[in-house]
Amino acid sequence: MQNEPKRFPWGALLPFGVLGVFLGWLALSYAIEDQREQGAWYYSLPLLILAAIPLGLVGFFLFTWFLRPRPPQLWVAWYEHGALWHSDRGETKAYTWDEIAAVTRQDVKVTNGVTSATTHRLTITPEQGAEIVAGDDFHGIAAFAAGLGDAFSRARVPRDAALLEAGERIDFGLVDMDISGIGRGSRRIGWREVERVEVTQGLVEIRRRGDRKPWMTLPAPGFPNLPVFLTLADALRRRHQS
Repeated sequence: MQNEPKRFPWGALLPFGVLGVFLGWLALSYAIEDQREQGAWYYSLPLLILAAIPLGLVGFFLFTWFLRPRPPQLWVAWYEHGALWHSDRGETKAYTWDEIAAVTRQDVKVTNGVTSATTHRLTITPEQGAEIVAGDDFHGIAAFAAGLGDAFSRARVPRDAALLEAGERIDFGLVDMDISGIGRGSRRIGWREVERVEVTQGLVEIRRRGDRKPWMTLPAPGFPNLPVFLTLADALRRRHQS
């Protein structure tokens, strides 16, 4: 997928331009009339200054917009063995799945009480090197992020499962897991006690058997390697309860 650099916001700027032209025409009309009848065009000076404000804003915005550095054209892609980022300025970053530490999605729904919209952000964090970041300026970001996340999860789950079997603890940001249980710091729960781990309305909920409320609740947006976490948690829960 590739980004779509922002287009000039004519829709937001046009009303200011129309207002400035109208006020300018009105001020000039009054100034001409004052000059002809009273020989003092400057009586309309306040109205001329008022007209200059929106016109000045439009002019300043046009000046800064067209003189700003051209944003680069970017491409982000994933394939069987990893992900890459390329710029039309000749820069390229490519990482295999084994070289990637985390894939994080931040899909956040924003509402103003009348309408709502969801913003998207995908971050690929390598073990070494610069991050790859893509947002809503990339067409099809939601579907792309879902596909990349699934591909990364398929590659990462066997590796992390082997680490768990070797007795290691895997960190997922605000929570970690090992072969015996899940939690953070001294607050831990064994897999036999876990009823389920699920994502509900943007929250990761860890539920303990017999409890009405979640034992632990974490935000899903920004949760690193979330599909990997859910897959491993479900597998360990099933194993210890079978």
